[in-house]
Amino acid sequence: MSDQLENIPLLDEDQIGLLREALDPDELAGMLSELPLAARVAREAIELAVESEQLEAARRAAHVLKGAASSFGAARLAEIARQIELELPSIEVVDGIMPLLIETIAKTTAALPLEARKPA
Repeated sequence: MSDQLENIPLLDEDQIGLLREALDPDELAGMLSELPLAARVAREAIELAVESEQLEAARRAAHVLKGAASSFGAARLAEIARQIELELPSIEVVDGIMPLLIETIAKTTAALPLEARKPA
């Protein structure tokens, strides 16, 4: 599963381009700076769901993460969240993907400020 996910770009350049066209640089930077908190909150909710063995709670948190990540152009993060929400069959499998989710959040969080500084 992780090999397929690594083929998905970390960031969706088209989505970020749309944001760049619609927002001035400060607004874009401000907007993109909101994703780390949203991702952390969702990750913590998924971790809690895993600990309490509640697959539906993990799926609900993943749904929220998928929407936020998609809006911010975080393609790989959105795909991992989509898989948790719609495809992973058990809480044990969700637990197994958590290291990749955490790593992807970290990589995305590091990449977004650089993306915000790129010229239009």
